[in-house]
Parts: sequence; C-alpha cells; structure tokens
Amino acid sequence: MDNLEINDLHVVPCVNSRFIQPSRVVFKQNGGQRTWDYLIVQNSVSCLVFNTTRQAFILVKQFRPAVYMHVNRKLHNKNSGANPVSVKADDSSMKALADASAGITYELCAGIVDQNISLKSLMKQELLEECGYNVPEENIHKITSCRAGVGSTGSVQTSFYAEVTDDMIIDGAGGGNLNEGERIEVFYLPLEKSREFVFDETKEKPLGLMFAFMWYFDKFKV
Repeated sequence: MDNLEINDLHVVPCVNSRFIQPSRVVFKQNGGQRTWDYLIVQNSVSCLVFNTTRQAFILVKQFRPAVYMHVNRKLHNKNSGANPVSVKADDSSMKALADASAGITYELCAGIVDQNISLKSLMKQELLEECGYNVPEENIHKITSCRAGVGSTGSVQTSFYAEVTDDMIIDGAGGGNLNEGERIEVFYLPLEKSREFVFDETKEKPLGLMFAFMWYFDKFKV
C-alpha cells in the first residue's frame, strides 16, 4: 500500500450497480404501517487463514472506498458547516480531503457468492485469487454462518478456517482480481501478535475478522 494516492474525486449518483440494488419495502407490522430502506446484495464467504510454516495468520490489506468516504465525508461536513450526522448532506462538491491511508483495511480473505458452486469451492478460488495459495478443499473448514448488515442488507456470510503451508504458494498468484480494480496486499500477522492486533483501533478491520480471531483463541486456547 505504499505510494497510495487518491485524487480527482467525484461523488455521483449510483445507478446500474453490479453489486448493490437500493430498494424500499412498505408493509404492515401488527397493524402498524412501516417503511424500510435496504440494499439487495449477494451473500459472502470469508476465511481465517493460518500458515503453519510461518506461524502467522494471512490477512488481506486493501483500500476500501466506502471506509475512506466515511472519513472524508466527516471532514467535508466539518469544513462546509453541514450537519455532521446527516446522511442527506450535499456531497456533489466533495473533494479528497482525507489521507489515502484512512481507507486502508485489514480483512479476512473473502468474496461474494456469485457462482453456482459449493461455498468451499468458492472459498478455494478466493484463497488463490487474493492470497496466492492453492488450498485443498479438505483444509477448508466451516466455522459458522451469520447475518451481515441486519439493518441494511440481511445477507448471509459464511466463515471458514483453513491451515496452509508455504508449499501451497503459487508463484504469480494473489493480489486480487485486477479486472475488477482490486489491489490486494497479503499481510502476515504473527500468532504472538494477533490478540494485540485484534484490539488495535488504529488498524481498521471489520467485525467478522474480530469474531474469527476470538473463535480461534477460544478453540485453540491461545
């Protein structure tokens, strides 16, 4: 993630997205009228990966525009005098104010369920595409499934755990899908530093990653 720059930023309407579809449902609940806005998205898979050769976890480090824009929008609202908590502020004049590093996140290897194949097979593909490891499906074990974004998407995320070795590394693989604009850096987190990392608020990370690590700490009594 060295030399990362964000410039020529423009906020435009979201139309014909490949990944999300905003929608609104109107219904009655116990006789009372309700309206709810939500996003139609695909389900997803993620995997906590532990390299036994290096005694380190494998995470993916990447720039997330949504995280960046959340930080950038706060700066924009502060400078423009807009309501800092409003979701209806005018973003059309927004410029890149935040440092690019504000959008860097640490995540589990993950992907959306966009193929009619088993979730393990899909996870295997993501491990090769993002991390550069050819992992046998028998090494990929399901942890559990849960609902993600219960207030906005309601989608299902299935979490896995896999142990890998350096022998599974494929030269030239990893780094994400360049055709989709992904620029992923493989990040090795030593086992002995993992608990400190999980609670380090200076490292942006999703809740699913924290859950996976807490599962690992409990299962393996770390």
